[in-house]
Amino acid sequence: MDAKHLLRTQLKHLERTMRGHDFSLEDEASCRALLSSTLYQTAQWIFAFHPLDSEVNILPVLEDARKHKHLALPVCMADGTMQFHPFDPQQDMHKSALGILEPERTHEVFPDHTTLLIIPAMAYTKFHERLGRGKGYYDRYLSVWRDAATLGICRSHQLQNALPLQAWDMQVDKVLCNGVFY
Repeated sequence: MDAKHLLRTQLKHLERTMRGHDFSLEDEASCRALLSSTLYQTAQWIFAFHPLDSEVNILPVLEDARKHKHLALPVCMADGTMQFHPFDPQQDMHKSALGILEPERTHEVFPDHTTLLIIPAMAYTKFHERLGRGKGYYDRYLSVWRDAATLGICRSHQLQNALPLQAWDMQVDKVLCNGVFY
């Protein structure tokens, strides 16, 4: 078993043991910090995600972005790629085969220098390294779209001292954990 697979297994076990734990104070601290940051305030587009239970609850950020900015959410394609589509509150979200809520597939939008990409992960480091869920969607996406600002967001138990990395692993510009930017 390679180091990444082993760490993912350990983190999944930790998530199961923490199910039902109240992360609301930590999540709220991160949302407040993000909403008040220059990084967020200067962005015109927010490319984000609908959070799983094991991820930071960024629903307040999504709501603010929906009202005051342009908001796009990811759609995972069958070929292993990912696209972002505008979020329309008038349309229903649907659950993908991966269990992730996705917007309707209307038209793909692309990030540029006015975009902030908020990216989930199983773990991050203070050095902007990321461990995803193992499918490579974000690594492939970030390797193509490099103009946008990227922000990793995680909970305290997901912030690691070091992560096993490979050449194709993409880092983020900043990491936000428990209201603190790294």
